[in-house]
Amino acid sequence: MQIRWIIALSAMAALAAAGVNGCSSKSAGASVNPGNGDASEDGGGGGGDDGGVMCTGFDCANGEGGAVGVNPCPTCQIPTCGGSTTTTITGVVYDPAGADPVYNVQVYVPNSALPVFTQGVSCQSCNALYPASVLASAVTGTDGSFTISKAPAGANIPLVIQIGKWRRMYTIPSVDKCVNNDAKTLLNANLTLPSSASEGDLPDIAISTGAADSLECLPLRMGVKASEYVPGASTSGHIHIFTGGASGAASQGAVTSPPSPQAYTNLWDSEHDLNINDAVLFSCEGQPTAYLSGSDGSNTLLAYLNNGGRVFASHYHFSWFTCGSDSTCSETPANPFVGLTPPLATWSNTTNDAVLNDNVSYPTSIVTTQPGGAMFAEGAALKTWLGVVDALDSNGDLDVWYARDNSLVTATNTTSQAWAALDPVPSGVTASTQYFSFDTPFGTSAVEQCGRAVYSDLHVSGGPGVNAMPGVTPDYQAGGGIDIVPSGCANRALTPQEKALEFMLFGLTSCLVPVSNTPPQAIPPQ
Repeated sequence: MQIRWIIALSAMAALAAAGVNGCSSKSAGASVNPGNGDASEDGGGGGGDDGGVMCTGFDCANGEGGAVGVNPCPTCQIPTCGGSTTTTITGVVYDPAGADPVYNVQVYVPNSALPVFTQGVSCQSCNALYPASVLASAVTGTDGSFTISKAPAGANIPLVIQIGKWRRMYTIPSVDKCVNNDAKTLLNANLTLPSSASEGDLPDIAISTGAADSLECLPLRMGVKASEYVPGASTSGHIHIFTGGASGAASQGAVTSPPSPQAYTNLWDSEHDLNINDAVLFSCEGQPTAYLSGSDGSNTLLAYLNNGGRVFASHYHFSWFTCGSDSTCSETPANPFVGLTPPLATWSNTTNDAVLNDNVSYPTSIVTTQPGGAMFAEGAALKTWLGVVDALDSNGDLDVWYARDNSLVTATNTTSQAWAALDPVPSGVTASTQYFSFDTPFGTSAVEQCGRAVYSDLHVSGGPGVNAMPGVTPDYQAGGGIDIVPSGCANRALTPQEKALEFMLFGLTSCLVPVSNTPPQAIPPQ
């Protein structure tokens, strides 16, 4: 039986309990001790107010930390300060581009080896992503800031920033005891999540391209390096491009060079091809995926979600979740999402594009409540964060371009959680929900669920050759030929609605937070 992801605070407590006590030599796996273990250079082995260094590779017992076998390490590493004063490390964590702060990032000083990530999805506990023992930690707020209290002092202190499988370790040259230490000042650089494997760890994200949107360009604008883009399942990078749409048809999306494989024969054709990816993004192809007739794509997608997969599906991919072009719902094999009670959403206009008016934007409200009226913590965080990154208008709304009229999630759709909805609802629009998510496996408790899908009833980037919004350079602007990714992606800042997707993508590739819970707190120190 698979172990379900448990994200409640009790899981973080379990993480703490898994720690090991005492000093140790350098561990196998990722090193957490940048120092050389020499007391004279690493800050000394004194305890109490003498400061100290990382325990790993350092003989605390030869200092003032305590007797051998009496767990001397924390004493000799964590200074004792007067009154309520502690040694603190503060800072702000940014996306790989160094542009936007990132919410809900774990920031910690490790005290054991960093675990080696396995490729692809799993319903394993979130604990497996973090080291068995940490000395001190914090979690970033909606402005990306953090404060680590009771931090170790001394030379070459490792500091890890991590959200899901995005992970990077810095080495702070010197942390002074009993004062605040600003990480940016000490490192002479911003703390940014890794832009490539040379800087740290990244999740494996598969992106199916499409002729009506260009989601594949989003990671590049978030700061991920072009070298991470690879065709298909290649292991030489972390952004895996599959060409969406039917081969040679108008719905076909961008390709890599050398050419990326087709998504319907190499990505969602089997559980194996999906399961090697931590997350999958489907760009809108400009028409319902009619070539799905006779395929088992929806069942394969649900199996991927049940295995812990994460999916972002844009506009016309509603055909995964409803009858699509077959209004009688008589597809064979049967679509497993169609018979859900209650349904995921009320679907409209599934035989046309449901365009409102692509020449104007529509004010969209960020949803901050659950279907039953309780607070939706991640939604509230998204709204606050969008304000921090200047993505909201003067009324506190997200102005959306390329909105569509296909999905409506109300309080009766208890399996789903709306994230954004047109407000006010334009005349004639019956399906105003622009973003909603649902967790799997269906029918299980929140702590047993490990997969999440997000449906987007809008075009995030406008599509190849189309402005994402007035005055914004489009992707693949040359036109007239085959669109090549990533070289054809526009080199520009994120638009407001792309920023909303950036927030959701970091959340989608991190530990799953049930909508009924608040995000986890910092990993408890040992």
